[in-house]
Amino acid sequence: QIQQTITHGIRFASDPDTRLSEMPAFGDIITADQIAQVSAYVASLSGKVRDASLIQPGAKVFAEDCVACHGDNAKGNREFGAPDLTDAIWLYGSGETAIAAQVRAPKQGVMPAWVGRLGEIKVKELAVYVHSLGGGE
Repeated sequence: QIQQTITHGIRFASDPDTRLSEMPAFGDIITADQIAQVSAYVASLSGKVRDASLIQPGAKVFAEDCVACHGDNAKGNREFGAPDLTDAIWLYGSGETAIAAQVRAPKQGVMPAWVGRLGEIKVKELAVYVHSLGGGE
């Protein structure tokens, strides 16, 4: 899987074998209050929340709208490209405001396909190296 990702990238339009995953824009699906609630809940998973009264209703929103991809324990799901929300590793900023922005209108990052630049042997070597760092667990 690591080799596939390095070879073909993620959401890389010019490679038909690229990995595709997209978080929906929940700003079109749930209310602003629900976005604030679920953002508080997610922030609380890594110990950062401003208004603790939003955590419980946010857990309900999470259960209804986020569990399918991020899992009951919010540890993520690689099959869907859904990250672990409990580890405090954030690609697009931490805290409730950044989480709310991602929930409302998610940024969809892109990783290019590297096989053309590195070649198949180097891609395989890189995949083995990433796996050795824990990428394959």
